[in-house]
Amino acid sequence: MSEDQPFAGIRVIDASQGIAGPSCGNILRLYGADVVKIEPPAGDWGRPLGAGVAGATAISIANSFGKRSLCLDARRPAARAALLRLAQTCDVFIENFRPGVIERLGAGYAAVAEKNPSVIYASVTGFGQSGPYVAKPATDAVVQALSGLMVMNRDAAGTPRRIGMYAVDTMTGMYAAQAIMAALYARETAKSRGAKPRARHLDISLLNAAAAFQAVPIMDHAINRGAPSVAPVVPSGTFATSDGHLNLAALNDSMFFAIARVLGRDDWRTDPRYASNAGRTALATDINAVVADALKTRPTAYWLEAFEAADALCAEVHDYAAMHAHPQTRHAGFMGSVTQPGLGVLPIAALPGMPAAHDHAPLPAIGAHTRETLVDYGFAADEIEALIESGAAIQA
Repeated sequence: MSEDQPFAGIRVIDASQGIAGPSCGNILRLYGADVVKIEPPAGDWGRPLGAGVAGATAISIANSFGKRSLCLDARRPAARAALLRLAQTCDVFIENFRPGVIERLGAGYAAVAEKNPSVIYASVTGFGQSGPYVAKPATDAVVQALSGLMVMNRDAAGTPRRIGMYAVDTMTGMYAAQAIMAALYARETAKSRGAKPRARHLDISLLNAAAAFQAVPIMDHAINRGAPSVAPVVPSGTFATSDGHLNLAALNDSMFFAIARVLGRDDWRTDPRYASNAGRTALATDINAVVADALKTRPTAYWLEAFEAADALCAEVHDYAAMHAHPQTRHAGFMGSVTQPGLGVLPIAALPGMPAAHDHAPLPAIGAHTRETLVDYGFAADEIEALIESGAAIQA
């Protein structure tokens, strides 16, 4: 164990697929846990989504690089028995099936906890373990719609918009990892007190995660009694320049007047209507329109230099390539890499607070570690051969 690998020695069985569950497992792996990814013969359903080769896509690589892959055909009773046996000796079990499915596979919480009384069992679902939507299929987009996130992200015309990345899936994975880490800490604290650790079932839903993530806009909606919220500061937003875009905001009076100086709007500095943020908020449409008209007359570099010299809050709008190449990104050194066969060297950001690494193990082939994992979990040689010969387990 090291400070950067505090979960070394922790065994995680990750029976989840897609993004939310696997990203949770990968966070634990990056902190040192031994994470075994359980995959069906066709592989995680996220493997073919998007561009890539041989089942290695952005979704599958980013959320499962470095894990061990054990392939089980859960249609076979021997495979289901093997899954339960694996769950009985792990520290953490992650699954993201719809409620009732994992029970039919023989590895539900009750069955696992009976044999593994200190297991931390995380169920990641769309809507939780009960309720009117318990059986409803859930995706990131479905929950963005139901949670208010699309309305919060509506465009200037009021049309709800989905956030382009898998925001809900990603934040759910983060919250799930946080909950598991807290449970691991509670388990070790109980041991230090001489108490007997107990099994924990963590019910992590995408809907709950999306609501927790939106704490500020949800509260703002309540405070405004449902009326459309206004920008807390003016000017504020992303404005087109002659060759790109610039994000600009005035967080306080001095910053607003600095922006006024850059734009040559001395009238803003003397007119009492602009003296406070409350007054400027009432004039937000007019102020933002003046800023928009001015910024589109010159290139981004000009405005960036001028606003930075005036100590105004601003930033050029980057794509991922520009972010990666930016001097601050290079100086901070948080961009690591993983070398994926067939795709070469791919960028991966380190978890905040952890050093970047350029030697991450790649996403494994389906079943690449079946045999070695079964050995590590105590299966005898003849048991392993029987599982493989019968097709219950598959070794790549």
